[in-house]
Amino acid sequence: MNRLAGRNIMLRIKSIFLLIGLMTVALFAQEEIFFIGEELGVGSRAMGMGGAYVGVADDYTAIYWNPAGLGQLRRMEMNIGFSHNKFVNTAEFLGNKTKTEDTFSRLNSIGITIPVPTFQGSLVFGIGYNKVRDYDNRFKIEGYNEAWAYYYDWFEAGNPAENEFTEIVDNMYQTQTITEKGTRDHFSFAGSMEVQENFFLGAALNFISGNDDYAMELVEEDIYNLHNTFEYEPSNGDTLYYINDLDYWTMSQSIDSRIKAVNVNIGGLYRFGDFLRLGATIVTPTTFTITENWTESGIEYYDDVNVEPYASDYSGTTKYKVKEPYSFNFGASAKLLNFLFTAGAEFKDWSNAQFLTEPPVGNESQNQINNRIEQDFKAVTKLRFGAEMYIPIIRAKVRAGYFTDPSPYRYTDIRPDKQYVTAGASLMLNKQVMVDLGYLMGEWQRETTDGLTNSPALEDISFQKVVGTLSIRF
Repeated sequence: MNRLAGRNIMLRIKSIFLLIGLMTVALFAQEEIFFIGEELGVGSRAMGMGGAYVGVADDYTAIYWNPAGLGQLRRMEMNIGFSHNKFVNTAEFLGNKTKTEDTFSRLNSIGITIPVPTFQGSLVFGIGYNKVRDYDNRFKIEGYNEAWAYYYDWFEAGNPAENEFTEIVDNMYQTQTITEKGTRDHFSFAGSMEVQENFFLGAALNFISGNDDYAMELVEEDIYNLHNTFEYEPSNGDTLYYINDLDYWTMSQSIDSRIKAVNVNIGGLYRFGDFLRLGATIVTPTTFTITENWTESGIEYYDDVNVEPYASDYSGTTKYKVKEPYSFNFGASAKLLNFLFTAGAEFKDWSNAQFLTEPPVGNESQNQINNRIEQDFKAVTKLRFGAEMYIPIIRAKVRAGYFTDPSPYRYTDIRPDKQYVTAGASLMLNKQVMVDLGYLMGEWQRETTDGLTNSPALEDISFQKVVGTLSIRF
């Protein structure tokens, strides 16, 4: 039997069997698709006040926060905003700390609002394109694992050659790197009207699209040359091969996800004079159609330099649907002298999330995973607080805010509770032009273990976002 030819046959078939397991590892859990990334909304002013904007909503960004608020606008407004994100992840694994970081600059929002002349009340329409969620993630760990090597599972899974074996189960230097980037975007049409004095109703139709590009690489290296033998022996008329001469090997995986959906955001807002505003919105359940193009490849290098490395790869496409539940949002704002105080809450019962088709990978059926989601998820309430102070002498405003993002899991810490602090400022250049700047920072920890390294990694993560907005009113 030719050793290289035999391993070629084995690995080509093996890759098909491994794909399901590896994709499950990459996503940690099927239900995590609901919680990838950070949805932080749009607009510098709203961000600076912790997203407590449902009870304010008096500019273009009402199209996202509370479309009823568009009815407060008396002049046409054009808006454009840009964001800059910084993601830092320091991960500890087997006694080693590894720091990774990246930055991303993107268009945050662009749109226009158009008031329609009326005899009484108001009628305002808006249209815009907004990036509402970031999928940015960086992760890297490395260390010498005396107790585990994934190579054995890779070798054995789906192995059709009953006479080929490996004993490489531990003592490998492991390096795992994950890179993820992308956004979720809303292309929105909205309208609002003042149905009676100081009472506004509005709605926004959101066409949702997005992409999430995920890449993972695992390298296992025999740095102390402990695995350096290739042996064979006769057995019952056959030959048994023990392939233990691995120098190092690399496994790579990519998942390119494309997301499409439609939902409606319905809102109301009531003004009690110039002092107090109350607002509320309902976001309808959102059915996401997700198309994933995935690839998986592996390459092995051996101690015997006369044996060429073997490379294998496989690819395919999966398509499935998931549904997010209703979202209920409430907000209030109060004006006192030169101060504006805001508060808000967002309620969502994640136990009502569902897969509408069979899951793309894994061993659970649609009914099984939906039953588990109902048992393992819970309802959560995000709390938001903000304040704004107007400085008339320089026609500027300064802001601060805070909000929480609780974990939807009942029993695990896969996704930790998160907290963010925010700040911002704006300057009126003239009666028509306003420049806004918003800043957000969040820090959290999480501990994860996957089936590739089989050892826990403790991550310290920090996320910062800066949004700059230019608004022009005519």
